[in-house]
Amino acid sequence: MSDVVMVLVQQVIVMGMLMVIGFIAYKAKLIDSTGVKQMSNIALYVATPGILINSFIAEYDAQKLVRAGWTFLLAFVTFLFGLILVKTVLRKLNNVGQFGVLFSNVGFLGIPLVQMVLGPGAVFYMAMVVAVMTLTTFTYGMYLISGDKSSMSLKKVMTNPPVISVIAGLLIYCFRIPVPATVARTCSMLANMSAPVSMIILGSYLAEADMKSVFGNKDTYLILLGRLVLVPLMVLVMLKMMPSSLDEIKAVVLIAASTPVATALGMFSQLYGGNYAYGAGVVSLSTILSLITMPLFLALL
Repeated sequence: MSDVVMVLVQQVIVMGMLMVIGFIAYKAKLIDSTGVKQMSNIALYVATPGILINSFIAEYDAQKLVRAGWTFLLAFVTFLFGLILVKTVLRKLNNVGQFGVLFSNVGFLGIPLVQMVLGPGAVFYMAMVVAVMTLTTFTYGMYLISGDKSSMSLKKVMTNPPVISVIAGLLIYCFRIPVPATVARTCSMLANMSAPVSMIILGSYLAEADMKSVFGNKDTYLILLGRLVLVPLMVLVMLKMMPSSLDEIKAVVLIAASTPVATALGMFSQLYGGNYAYGAGVVSLSTILSLITMPLFLALL
């Protein structure tokens, strides 16, 4: 595990440098807010499906499916930990703050990070986390931001490209459907572009964020405490009680639990008339701090 921590430290440094590139590119007007939105669409709807499907193109292993089931369950328990936290210890947070604690950036940061640190095979397990996160984000998460129960949409969950990719990948894996070499190579190339594109986007978010309002809002510190410390700490305690034979999925679940505030906070805030600049600022600040907290929690595991 110490080797994994060292690799993680190296990768978060690389990711930090990519964020700086994104920040500079935005400030230098090489990209603007429209370009950032378009890049976000590419990362979420093109690169992420590619990396997910790529993780399922492997030799069938029944034990791996069992571990995937465990990962799905642990990811859901992680969400429940966050829900308990915002309803008790952090109950003073408004709905936007609760969203920030509950939903982590597994798509933009968690998936490429797991691929780089644990290898492409571990993305198979992270796909289960993505499924849970998408299910809860487009139901309870949308309700939190909009305040309208009618905004909760199972249709949006089932038509979400990452979820479609997980379902397609599981079908390919379980039924051993042969994948042409050209398709596999395309998915592999999309997987390789996921990390740099995602971090450049996050750097751009930082450049366009209203950091004055972020630092001036006391809720910011409660969101950061919950998202980066309390939730991963609760998950760490749970994982410590599990057998060492599950080390790989334990690392995946902890990395997912330690990732920063979901970029959806900014997007949903903009969609429902909220403060997008503040949301983007919280996402950016939590991303920077997570580059420190994630290696620490993995070292503790």
